[in-house]
Amino acid sequence: MKNVVLFDMDGTLTPARKEMPPEVLDALLLLLQYADVGIVSGSPYEYIKEQCGLLFNGLNEYSLQDLLILPCNGTQKYSYDNNKWKKDSSLDMRQYIGEETYEILMTTLVEKQYLCSLLSKSYGYPMTGHHISYRGSMVNWCPVGRNANHKDRESFTIADQKHSIRQDALKKILTIPELTKILSFSLGGSTSIDIYPHGWDKTYALNHYDNNNLFWFVGDRCLQETGNDKTLYDKLNSVRKNTAFQTNGPSQTIQLIKDIITVIEAQNDE
Repeated sequence: MKNVVLFDMDGTLTPARKEMPPEVLDALLLLLQYADVGIVSGSPYEYIKEQCGLLFNGLNEYSLQDLLILPCNGTQKYSYDNNKWKKDSSLDMRQYIGEETYEILMTTLVEKQYLCSLLSKSYGYPMTGHHISYRGSMVNWCPVGRNANHKDRESFTIADQKHSIRQDALKKILTIPELTKILSFSLGGSTSIDIYPHGWDKTYALNHYDNNNLFWFVGDRCLQETGNDKTLYDKLNSVRKNTAFQTNGPSQTIQLIKDIITVIEAQNDE
């Protein structure tokens, strides 16, 4: 029976849209001596590779065999084989929900984006471009835009915390039955909303592992009702108490990794 430790990325292993600190790499290198590791992010593979470059480049070939990259809530799976990363599986959201529902979703997001653009000057955040991102197995809507730099993102985050920009937009979207009957919505990172079919949340990542494994999870949006880590956090803690944890950032994640290793060592000594 293996221990498997799953991690969110933004706000957990890395600061939001920034690179992984070296101290987190050191903690993960130690953890890989005790458990398999999976990175379960709402982000696409390219973002994970960009932000976790230290991890990709800092592991030896043996350790890479114990690492899975699980983008888009785990609805996509990448593993290391024959000296390269390969995509093993991916779901197709557009095909699954149908063209009519997909068109309603896109029209709704464009309308909400227009309203956010009208608020941008009075709320003090910019419009940077690339607001709606279709990622194959999910859609990400970012009111400030994926082209935002760190200063732009910080401006939007401050405005969002003060004026509940995403929450207000989400409340209105959730009144559209054609969407809510098949789609789930959750806050992704600090600037966006993740959209995916029911059941394609982060609990989907567990499908890539043997059910007999002992699972752990660390994420930064576990307790918020619309947080994209909540479903996996709740599921694991309902099976075994104190196996999923909310973190406030990479520094606390390092301490949680140490705590998990301590528990695994105690299990091994029994």
